[in-house]
Amino acid sequence: MKALCTMSLLFALAACSHLETRSPAGVDLSGTWELDARRSDLPPPLGRRSRSEVDDNGESRGDGAPRFSGPMPLLPMVTATSMTIAQDPTSMGVDYPNQPYRDVKWGKQKRGLYVVDAGWDDKRRLIILTTSKPLDVRETYSIDPSGNTLTLQIDLNGERMEGRHITRVFNRSATGHAP
Repeated sequence: MKALCTMSLLFALAACSHLETRSPAGVDLSGTWELDARRSDLPPPLGRRSRSEVDDNGESRGDGAPRFSGPMPLLPMVTATSMTIAQDPTSMGVDYPNQPYRDVKWGKQKRGLYVVDAGWDDKRRLIILTTSKPLDVRETYSIDPSGNTLTLQIDLNGERMEGRHITRVFNRSATGHAP
C-alpha cells in the first residue's frame, strides 16, 4: 500500500511539470462558495508535536493526529466551510473566514519554506502543489459544467502523514459570482 501511495505521488508530481500558466477560457472559479457537508469528507485531525504528546523516550503517543518536526503548514482549505475566490488570468486570491488571505500565482513560486507550483492541467482543473519539508499538499480544483459546484481534492503526504486524501465539495452561494 505504501508503495502504491508513493507511486501515485510521484505520478502526480510528474504531471504537475506540464501545468499551463494561463487560465482556460470559460473556467472561472471566482465567487463565494459554501461547503456541502453531506458530500464532503471530514477534515483529518491536524496538530503540532508538543512536549505533552511525547513520552520520555521521545516517541509519539500514537493518538492518530499527525505531528510535524518543522513548522505546521497553514491548511485552511482542509477545514474551511466557506471561501471567496477572486480569479484573474494569471492568479487567484482566496479569502477564508478567520484565516490569512491566500494569493496564488500561476507558475512556480518560492514562498519562505515552501515551493508552490500552480497551473491548469489538460482537463481544465486547477492544480496547486505545495512542497515543504514537513508536508506536501496537492490541491485539485474542478468546477462542474453548470458552474455551481466546486470540488476540491486535497492530497496530503509527509513524514508523519502518508497518503491522506480529502474531498471537499462547495456550492456557489446565491450571493456569489455567476459564471
